Amino acid sequence: MRGFLLGGLVLAGLAGPAQAETATYNVSFAGIRAGILAFDGAEKGGRYAVNGAARPSGLLKALFDASVDTHAAGRVQGNSYRPANAREITRDDGDTVTRTVSFSGSGVPSYTRTPPRKKPPAHAAPAAQQKGTVDTTTAAYAILRDRPAHLACKLDIEIFDGAKRHRIRLQDPAPTRNGLTCSGTYSRVAGFSPEEMAERVNWPLSMDYEQMANGTMRVTGLTFPTSFGKARIRRR
Repeated sequence: MRGFLLGGLVLAGLAGPAQAETATYNVSFAGIRAGILAFDGAEKGGRYAVNGAARPSGLLKALFDASVDTHAAGRVQGNSYRPANAREITRDDGDTVTRTVSFSGSGVPSYTRTPPRKKPPAHAAPAAQQKGTVDTTTAAYAILRDRPAHLACKLDIEIFDGAKRHRIRLQDPAPTRNGLTCSGTYSRVAGFSPEEMAERVNWPLSMDYEQMANGTMRVTGLTFPTSFGKARIRRR
């Protein structure tokens, strides 16, 4: 993937040997291939750093050929993440948009967009009121990364994307032949129009884990409904 830096930048930010992980996922909507997600993350001494990338594929690529490259870093303890900074670069038909976010010591995000929007999104949630949230790259890493069995299906994370606040909860582990499955909920929290909130606030999620030989649980799939049909994220 152009722009997806494997290993170098991530590990450079964490001095000494670090626990590293790379993963790639296929994304589909209503059974139609839509894109590829990938991340390259590392963790050491309570700190994490992760690079991510998203690319369209299949039918979506013929209609929308944008690319997204991201980076985030911060502190982690178990399933609790405190990002320090994040960056997202979107390239679409010759146009480039860069979004950066930094978090204060108390966990309040501050967003910038280059070039700036001509006018702010309607109903946008104020960044100053989003204390305790994480950026979208940190959230994706927290959801899709490998984890010890005692941390599987125990994630409760709130995400602020610069305009909207979301919440994802994963819980209720149930054993399967190869690992675990867990149910969860995606919720709209703030930054949505009254019509969007009246339409629906919560959606169900389903996550599948495979137990590796060393006991680590690895995400093999995530399923959730959308207005475009059922979305599936499957590990390659």
